[in-house]
Amino acid sequence: MDKWEEAFLRELVELDTNSDEKKNYQQCADVVKRYCEEAGLKVEVFDSKHDGIAQPNIVATMDAGAKTTVLLCTHYDVVPPGDIEDWKYPPFKLTVKGGKAYGRGVSDNKGNIVVSVSAAKVLIKKGKAKVNYKILISPNEEIGGEWGIDYLMNGPPKIRGDFGIVVDSGPEYVSIGASGVIAGTITVHGTQGHAGYPFKFANAIHLSVPLMQVMLDYADLRRKVESEFPAPPGSPYRTLWGRFSMTVYKAGSKTNIIPGKAEISFDCRTIPEEDVEDVVKDITDFFEKAKEETCVDATLEFKSKHAGWGSDRENRFIKRFHSSVKQVVDPDITTSADLGGNDGHYFISHGIPTACFGTLRDDNNYHGIDEFMHLTDFETVKKVLIHFAETCE
Repeated sequence: MDKWEEAFLRELVELDTNSDEKKNYQQCADVVKRYCEEAGLKVEVFDSKHDGIAQPNIVATMDAGAKTTVLLCTHYDVVPPGDIEDWKYPPFKLTVKGGKAYGRGVSDNKGNIVVSVSAAKVLIKKGKAKVNYKILISPNEEIGGEWGIDYLMNGPPKIRGDFGIVVDSGPEYVSIGASGVIAGTITVHGTQGHAGYPFKFANAIHLSVPLMQVMLDYADLRRKVESEFPAPPGSPYRTLWGRFSMTVYKAGSKTNIIPGKAEISFDCRTIPEEDVEDVVKDITDFFEKAKEETCVDATLEFKSKHAGWGSDRENRFIKRFHSSVKQVVDPDITTSADLGGNDGHYFISHGIPTACFGTLRDDNNYHGIDEFMHLTDFETVKKVLIHFAETCE
């Protein structure tokens, strides 16, 4: 990472752009715009302002005069740091040490913004690119993308291209698909009252236990759903599979009060071949049977639904990109689908074949404490983006 790249990343990391508070979005966009223009890119800004909050989307174009335009998808929003006291390195200060860059968002996804812009900067200087690059730099990815990449693709900008690269993945394989994500909450209804008289009230915590036990059976059913797409290297199964997890439990307010409500939130991962609405119906049907079996009064609400996606591995752009990665990184590197979800489905929904590659290695602690990025991965991704642009016909 050279001094220009490090300065760019430093300015980005120092801005807390967590998706909960949505602050510093405009300041971050201003920094990105300045560095993109320094790199020689043409910059357009599309603000999807929502609820009075500025949410600038940046489209930075490297026009090589080519017939083919490749969309690079990145984002500048990050997840909150959690308890800052637990961080060895300050989350909103870039620390470069021991071949690693530390800070919230260095790998997910601000480092990938810098690597994309830096690759374009090199390509402009060399003048040998055979494709045009449009780098899409958005907010809102961590909470669904509605006012980010969704806005760029389906809102007034209507950005289009011939091939998409989601620079929000790992360097261990070329991702050609991703899981869908369904999130929801089960609310168990009891009756609140004095803990000294438990026989008078229906304890929502107690009622929730048998219901959760039955819902665990649904996790076993999801595990049997198999995809045609390969799972990432090191996965417990050969191909991508369905998953269901109960992830948040909320109940009670004081030790001397019988709780009248308990909330169990869940995360369900679909495979690329599944229709999200079909899985929603399946969850609903299973939940209704669980209620009947346990005689528990409960309701179900879905909070978000995002489709999985997959690209044809025989597509010429997929094969060309995979070839670049093999030549730059490792001739044995494979294609797989991601266990997580990402914004690739916005490209696929418009018939744009898509691959994913980036600096998010499994050990990076992204979304965790002391998030970091390997500097060697930064250089690898940059080389891949340069090689692909110079060799893709």
